[in-house]
Amino acid sequence: MSGKKILIVEDHKEIAELLSEALKEAGFQVEISSVLVHAFSAFSLNLNFDLVILDLILPDGNGLDILRYLRSSHRYKNLPVIILSAKGQELDRVLGLELGADDYVVKPFSLREVVLRVKKLLQRAEKGPSALISVGPFILDKEKKAIYFEGKLLELTATEFKILSLFLENPHRVFSRDDLLELIWSNEREYYSRVLDAYICRIRSKLGKAGELLQTVRGLGYRLVDKL
Repeated sequence: MSGKKILIVEDHKEIAELLSEALKEAGFQVEISSVLVHAFSAFSLNLNFDLVILDLILPDGNGLDILRYLRSSHRYKNLPVIILSAKGQELDRVLGLELGADDYVVKPFSLREVVLRVKKLLQRAEKGPSALISVGPFILDKEKKAIYFEGKLLELTATEFKILSLFLENPHRVFSRDDLLELIWSNEREYYSRVLDAYICRIRSKLGKAGELLQTVRGLGYRLVDKL
């Protein structure tokens, strides 16, 4: 794990430097960005990072904008992200995790604890995704391109499979309409924006009463939960 590269997006100089020093002592390489624009620039240049530590309150915007970008990017969608923020209300934590953060740490924090969380996340990432993903009553077999519901194979079209697979690979994460259109139909999103809701309805119909597991989050988009 030594030599892994971590990006800290934090505008508070003292916090960033203390965290950077602790991570370097643990054997990591560290870069610091104090504003969103620099972080976006790093990702647009396809720089390689193994993990991001992300503050939410930044001089030029909200750190959640970075998180949304990463989770909608094919290159960075699985990049581990730890939110490190003074915003500690339950609603803030839930929103951060629903948008795809892997962990959420509230300031003030223990440096040793954050370093340990970083190590645990990187260990998990190194294991890589399993060919079988189990979420509640669902099993996704990525090698066979099949989805089973309560042990029975779901009869899905290719597009329905893509949509449901995306939700199963990211349970409880809220996908906006724009997220889904970009990830599923990036080159034809304008056309499919008119039929996305129909695909969601068809998937729900094939799940019967369990169609309620594929939820509409008012004003935000859709998510899949493992139980009601």
